[in-house]
Amino acid sequence: MVNFGLAGLIFLTIIVVLIFFAFELLGFINPTVLQIQLLGIHVILFGVIVLLAFEGSSGYGLTLGIIGLVTGIYGSFREPQRDYKEKID
Repeated sequence: MVNFGLAGLIFLTIIVVLIFFAFELLGFINPTVLQIQLLGIHVILFGVIVLLAFEGSSGYGLTLGIIGLVTGIYGSFREPQRDYKEKID
């Protein structure tokens, strides 16, 4: 059974990633492609640490790894903001 501290930390990480995506889509922040990719790498590494450090929590580590991978891929294929403004003009 996973302890409540680990479950809370994973829940907090998922909430932070969701808030990041919401703020980015609403236009409150404008991160660069590299910043989004680095966030994805950090989430993947946290998933690997959870996977290796806690027995029986492979589902949590895999979930965090997939979330980090999706975040990094999103950052790779995101169109930079200044190019988007130039296409509108």
